[in-house]
Amino acid sequence: MASPLRRLDADLWRYRWTLGPGLLCALASALFTLFIPGLVREAIDAIPRMVAVQGYAAGTAAGAALGAEFRWALVLLGLMILGLALLSGLFMFLMRRLVVVASRNIEYDLRNRLYAHLQTLSGSFYHRFATGDVMTRATSDIEKVRRYVGPALMYLSRAVAAIVMALAFMLAISPTLTFWAVLPMPVLAVSVFFVSKLVHVRTDRQQTSYSGLTSRVQEALSGIRVVKAYTQEETWGRRIDDASEDYQDKALDLAKVDAAFRPVLMILIGLSTVLVVGVGGRLVIAGELSLGNIAEFIIYVANLTWPVASFGYVVSMIQQASASMARIAEILDTEPGVADDAQRIAEVDDVAGRLTFDDVTYRYTPGGPAVLDAVSFDVPAGTSVGIVGRTGSGKSTLVELIPRLMDPTEGTVRVDGRDLREIPLHTLRAAIGYVPQEVFLFSDTVGNNIAFGVPDSEAAEITEAAREADLLANVEDFPKGFETRVGERGITLSGGQKQRTAIARALIRRAPILLFDDALSAVDTRTEATILENLRAQFGQRTVVVVSHRVSAVQDADQILVLDEGRVAERGSHAELVAAGGAYATLVRKQQLEAELEGA
Repeated sequence: MASPLRRLDADLWRYRWTLGPGLLCALASALFTLFIPGLVREAIDAIPRMVAVQGYAAGTAAGAALGAEFRWALVLLGLMILGLALLSGLFMFLMRRLVVVASRNIEYDLRNRLYAHLQTLSGSFYHRFATGDVMTRATSDIEKVRRYVGPALMYLSRAVAAIVMALAFMLAISPTLTFWAVLPMPVLAVSVFFVSKLVHVRTDRQQTSYSGLTSRVQEALSGIRVVKAYTQEETWGRRIDDASEDYQDKALDLAKVDAAFRPVLMILIGLSTVLVVGVGGRLVIAGELSLGNIAEFIIYVANLTWPVASFGYVVSMIQQASASMARIAEILDTEPGVADDAQRIAEVDDVAGRLTFDDVTYRYTPGGPAVLDAVSFDVPAGTSVGIVGRTGSGKSTLVELIPRLMDPTEGTVRVDGRDLREIPLHTLRAAIGYVPQEVFLFSDTVGNNIAFGVPDSEAAEITEAAREADLLANVEDFPKGFETRVGERGITLSGGQKQRTAIARALIRRAPILLFDDALSAVDTRTEATILENLRAQFGQRTVVVVSHRVSAVQDADQILVLDEGRVAERGSHAELVAAGGAYATLVRKQQLEAELEGA
């Protein structure tokens, strides 16, 4: 099976003009470093010759001249070593500058690609994946992938270059001593093979545990008011402690592998040095090598220490990145439940607003109970329809089918006579102003929340939308008016204010279709009456769908549907349904009685 990291091939190729020069700089840095041991050998071998010559010519003018020449040669060698070190450092800087920048760009592209894909996925995906899990994949997992693209490739390329070139230099000096110096390396190769498997498995477990911890914390913070209201701080504290301990255990399991592997690397490198000194000493005694060669070999072995040791680090990063990329790919490979498909007609660029349901059935799970069962009705463009029914009768599901937040299991939903799947999603949703049952406000100003769907709205448009939603008086009482921040999820606003902000957000779009899913449940009857009076101005201009449990919210609609267990039980105008004496008439009498009792 191909490695998940192969998915990054296109990204690596896109930034080849940055990564390529960066890896060439890695080669140059390693090459300049490996010239240094040869100069050290020259310096060490020159010292005994200098001492011998000075001994023979001590006290003579020639001896003094030779001594000065030798000292100058040593200074020159020192300067050359310093220059090579500076060049190696310069190319190492350029390597990091180029490769790390490329890795950050790839991280940026991958994160945007993942976010864009998340935007296309339907609600069923978010039912299967917890928010904390998705956040972990979009942050921690992407960071691990970036470390593969940047540090891992950078260290690996430099390590390979350093090892290959060092071995070439060493073989040129003494194949025998080179053999003994690299003798521990096969043990290292076997160690890397087994460690890589352990790291991959334990990284996957760690990231899964981290996702669980993130989900727990996110859930606790989102529901902090409920937790406090029910005095469950201690219970939730224990749950988060348990999740933290599980993550700690998984992280320590991974850390133990790293901790055990590093000493093994250092022991093997130390063994190489001992072999160089021992075997090399015998070769010096035999006259096959000089003392400078031994020093040169020791420096080569020292220069190999980090490249060889970095293999463990690189293997760990690659395996962690592979596990993380597999988790990211799980999301990227998830097909959107709702998307533009082959039926889409690109020429459709406007919507008039006629809505038609043809025998629409919807099931949340294949073979499961029908939430909507063979629902059919027609709403001419510019007219209004009210939908009432008991809890669980399918009202919200029906509304969610119109902007294609989901597709029907059977049957067809049409707009202007076209199957919704023929209309580009962007065109369809741009033609809809939607107030869902669960209002969500962003941690932003009141004005920006209203203008969310039309970011370039003028101040006058925002004000007019707020007036139509009966929110303007409240906003004028806020400390900073429309610039007042609403806090996370609109926590600083009352339930009614949040709902009216959402209504204003829908109205400002001036869309041909308006959907209100129980959008007046949190407001009092006086406010409801004001909003409905303003909404009536939309009747005749836009297609309006109003879902409500209050008769007062739907009684002025051109037609009213009564849903019962997913079916249309009654339909007609308010007067027709009251006269029919069915479920709608019963609901009217019940709510009139409740209003009279409240008035009394």
